[in-house]
Amino acid sequence: MANVLSERIAELRRERGFTQEQLGQLVGVSAQAVSKWEKGGAPDVELLPALADRLGVTIDGLFDRECGETVDVQKVVGRWLLSLPDETRLSQVCRLLWGAFGGIFGGKVEMPRVDYLDHGEHYLDLEDNHGLKNKLMLSQIRMGGGIMLDLHAEDFSFATIWPEPQEGYAAYFAPKDQYRRLFEVLVKPGCLELLEYMYSRKRHFYIPNAMAAPLGLPCGQVESLMEELSRLAILDSMELELENGMVKAYSTYEDGAFVPFFYMARCLMQAGLNMINLFDRNDPILRGASWKDSEESDHE
Repeated sequence: MANVLSERIAELRRERGFTQEQLGQLVGVSAQAVSKWEKGGAPDVELLPALADRLGVTIDGLFDRECGETVDVQKVVGRWLLSLPDETRLSQVCRLLWGAFGGIFGGKVEMPRVDYLDHGEHYLDLEDNHGLKNKLMLSQIRMGGGIMLDLHAEDFSFATIWPEPQEGYAAYFAPKDQYRRLFEVLVKPGCLELLEYMYSRKRHFYIPNAMAAPLGLPCGQVESLMEELSRLAILDSMELELENGMVKAYSTYEDGAFVPFFYMARCLMQAGLNMINLFDRNDPILRGASWKDSEESDHE
């Protein structure tokens, strides 16, 4: 039984991405103690509940035993996440989702065994006809219940899961004219540089002439871009009273969609180069979508 426990501790520790030192810190012992457990020793009985919580299993699970007890997975995962440092929780959620990857198809497809990529391995140094380089090594699932797109690597990882609503995805898109206005502004010279500059700094209100110099753009051009972005609700705006009159100042919102938007755009521009590509779907992605463009549908 000690060997079963030792093997399970080592197996679960590696699956969760812990070093022996990290697991030891979580349960209040040294890395040497964890090493002894994995080589055939056994932890004190008092440590078993904490060890099970940190490894995300029941105590029976530490001994690889099945029992009739129903485990509340959400509570177990919640306790496990609370045991981790704040800065590691999101990356560990990505690992958790990747670990659950194999169960999505319910055994219908044999999932490849792929661990997290090492540093830098998530890039393919390729160049296409548009000059795009360093393709991302993505994994993609398309099935009747929705879409999953992720990247799993030691130095960079993300996971997106899109369960499909009953009405289909397209029912929740914005009117097409709103997308047109957005992209018309984004393609204007200096717009991407302006957004990158503002999002790379703490959230403050900026007046256009203060932004013109660092961007190397005419003040009028910066002011026009900021006003258009404000009308699209991408930037916030307010009026300030200065000695020489009223002036408009602009700030970014606390918008968590900015980074995912640009990464998803990058993923879209490298279709067909996924490391894992699994499809179990007969319907088109935009099931029930209307392709016809009309002013009436765009302005409902």
